[in-house]
Amino acid sequence: MIIDGHAHACGDYLTEEKITQTLLESGADKVVLVPGELNSDKTYSFPNVARYFPNSNVTKFFNYLTRFAVKVTKAKEDFKKGNDFVYSLAKALPEKVIQFYLVTDDNNISNVLKVKHKEQGFKGLKIHHCWFPILIDSEIFRQTADWATEHDIPLFIHLLSDKEVSKLIEYKKSHPELKLIVAHLFGLELFIKSNFKDENLYFDISTYQVTSDKRVLKAIDFLGSDKIVMGSDTPYGKGNLKKNIDRIINLDISTEEKDLILGDNMKRLLKL
Repeated sequence: MIIDGHAHACGDYLTEEKITQTLLESGADKVVLVPGELNSDKTYSFPNVARYFPNSNVTKFFNYLTRFAVKVTKAKEDFKKGNDFVYSLAKALPEKVIQFYLVTDDNNISNVLKVKHKEQGFKGLKIHHCWFPILIDSEIFRQTADWATEHDIPLFIHLLSDKEVSKLIEYKKSHPELKLIVAHLFGLELFIKSNFKDENLYFDISTYQVTSDKRVLKAIDFLGSDKIVMGSDTPYGKGNLKKNIDRIINLDISTEEKDLILGDNMKRLLKL
């Protein structure tokens, strides 16, 4: 089974028809969707920056651009509305779409999650620091992580900075039961420097243009192939799903390891 483990409900995944077509053309079976730019069919084209900076966490640079764009476009309200839109897609395509709920800056987030989970039955949560600065030492993060642990579902997190990585490592040390997926290999080198990993720590290897093959192999070497998940981060990069699938297929690792990264790890995490 091939699962796009990280994508947004816009661009190539805006409609039921486009979702079905995108998965079919790439040979994937399912997609994990979170909100994106509401009603936008735009797909962005980015240069392969990782090719020129294979040892660097390129996402740091893009974080500044993302935060600026969110601020000037006032996109937060669209992101909040996006959870209901993702649910509508998951309801229409239950065999193809897996909903992750985007955590927003609601002070009583535990109650919000309780109500929305009963209504929508989402399979995971996502925190995006560039969209909603729910930092690791915040009460909203604590409530979210506790809720995810209690309900045995993964928390996917797009981190803002090395400072937040360090705080996350310390938090995870005392919360080994939290199923955590770190987006974009962010802070991988700090996890390696701290020699920290645990049974419930995973890393996502999107986006193709910002995560080099070298860093993907570094993550596999440190964590093991059973702790890596593949995603496209659609619509941020044209043809990203196929590019990331082909990347994994061409890596010098075993067929079993490739299958784990392409979908078996996410399948196990989500108990599909």
